[in-house]
Amino acid sequence: MALNMSDDEEIDFQRQHFQHPDDADDMDINSDSDGDAEQAEEQAQRPQRRDRIPLHHFLRLIGGGRVIERDVASDNDELVTNLKRSGVIIQDTAIKAMRMCPRNMFVPEQHQDEAFTDSPIRLEELDFNVSAPHMHASCLEALQLEPGHKVLDVGAGCGIINACAAYMVGRTGLSVGIDIRKAAVKLAVSNIKRLKATSQDFATQASSCKIELHNVFMPSNKHQGKYDRVHVGASCPPDRLAALLPLLRPQGGIIVTPVSPNDLRMIKVNAKGDVTQKVISQVRYSELELPNDAEIIMATLKMKRHAQTAVPPPPSTYAQDVATITSHTGYSSSSGSSGSEQSGFMMHSSKNSTEVEGGDGSGSRRMWPTRVAKFLSSCSGNLGSTESVRGEDLMLQGPEDSGNVKLELADLGPTDLLLMGNGWSIPVHRHVLNNRSDLCRARHDSGMRDAEDNELHVPEHFAKDAIETFLHYLYYDKVDTRTSAQHAVAVLHVAHYYGAGRLVGLCEAILATELKRGNRDDEGTNEAAAALLVLADESGLAKLRAVCLDYIVHHYAAVSLTEGYKSLNSHQRDLIAAESCALYAHLRGMLREVAARKALPE
Repeated sequence: MALNMSDDEEIDFQRQHFQHPDDADDMDINSDSDGDAEQAEEQAQRPQRRDRIPLHHFLRLIGGGRVIERDVASDNDELVTNLKRSGVIIQDTAIKAMRMCPRNMFVPEQHQDEAFTDSPIRLEELDFNVSAPHMHASCLEALQLEPGHKVLDVGAGCGIINACAAYMVGRTGLSVGIDIRKAAVKLAVSNIKRLKATSQDFATQASSCKIELHNVFMPSNKHQGKYDRVHVGASCPPDRLAALLPLLRPQGGIIVTPVSPNDLRMIKVNAKGDVTQKVISQVRYSELELPNDAEIIMATLKMKRHAQTAVPPPPSTYAQDVATITSHTGYSSSSGSSGSEQSGFMMHSSKNSTEVEGGDGSGSRRMWPTRVAKFLSSCSGNLGSTESVRGEDLMLQGPEDSGNVKLELADLGPTDLLLMGNGWSIPVHRHVLNNRSDLCRARHDSGMRDAEDNELHVPEHFAKDAIETFLHYLYYDKVDTRTSAQHAVAVLHVAHYYGAGRLVGLCEAILATELKRGNRDDEGTNEAAAALLVLADESGLAKLRAVCLDYIVHHYAAVSLTEGYKSLNSHQRDLIAAESCALYAHLRGMLREVAARKALPE
């Protein structure tokens, strides 16, 4: 590091800590008495040497270059004042942030005596270092943080950079930290929570802080392209700098990182993708822990697979539909298409919920094998349980943008339409069906003689419970997330027939989720993968088809032995082959990228 103190100060510092070459403990046997007297007088005039030197001072001296010696501050305000006086920190926002986030708040109790010393603190018990305050100050200034920025701190450690950045970007920004050590994540989270609890100003003015367990070099859609600024708290090899650039938003940003062997660099990327680098100072940091290439490739494949097999439902139009329904007096004269959902599927007679077309192209029906039916019925749909809820499952739990909008049956007036099934009937409100179902709306708008009939006959192969689930969705925009896969198939056919596109998407998500959760060693699951591929392919369910293809490719040896696979038509087998080839091509492309990896141009 560059030296802020004068040469005389440095010499004085070394004199105080190290014995002068002439200060020998043993007297020179050839010296005379006069020489002894002179030597005694000279020694008396010298400063008294200290018996010991603090370890952190010794390490800084032997580490090469010249050092900055600062006295231990009595508190955090004095520490920041010293940094300001020495010119290390200039920006008012950075000064305020460091005052707002006192260093002693971020180091364990056993290291409190080191908190206000401008030097690194080794947390041996946690296996990482807390950088020196002057390094925190330098990096915060170099980041050029502004209100509203989204900041990522790589190697969050104790969380102090995250906290300072959160204060600097304000309530409209975001501060995210990642670390590969669980102990560090736990410490950072605890420290920031304690700061929020003890500082009202920080709690009300700082942005949200998130600390996560993650290695920055492992691919993640969650972080790529999300940040205006990135700080790295450990030394990055030059040939891995390029891997940090995708973290920045498309319009560019700034990365501040130590770079092996001893640079602290500011890397700027503009909206065109042009990269410039500037060396801020010379530093010594511990190295980033790098995953090997095989780990990165496997993680990339996993991320791509997860993205391809995600099944989010179509957006809800429930709020608009409810507004249309409730705006009509008497609810008997629908205006038609305003705010309605579009299914995106051709209207056709639905097949029985436990049947699919045969694979021979003849159009004849065949029952799903007993093993498939058993798999579907055993999928009890634990989607609603706390233990199994995942991000994709949460999307099944009702209206996305409807807020507190809800149809109240008492406000709809009396029912005016009777759905007639095979030995059963259900009274409904015509206006609700006309606004929430493509088929019912088309029937109402057709002008046909039976459009205003008080009865609407349901295809005889639709079960009453599937119709009831369909109606519950029309009225409330919800599907019970505990719905079994077998029932989801039945409801999917009803939704497909009546033109409720979002309900089709919900059922598609339930089936896809159950297949992904299935036991690959279970014969029924492997049989179901082929059967669901047929259903998805013939019904135009692209997302369910992607999940089925992914499952079949990754469990091909088992699936290829099933009767369901043997009944696939040539087109469906081509889909599997194409999926396999695409996976192989993607893998080869990643291997080429690894082989061609180079350092960023200086």
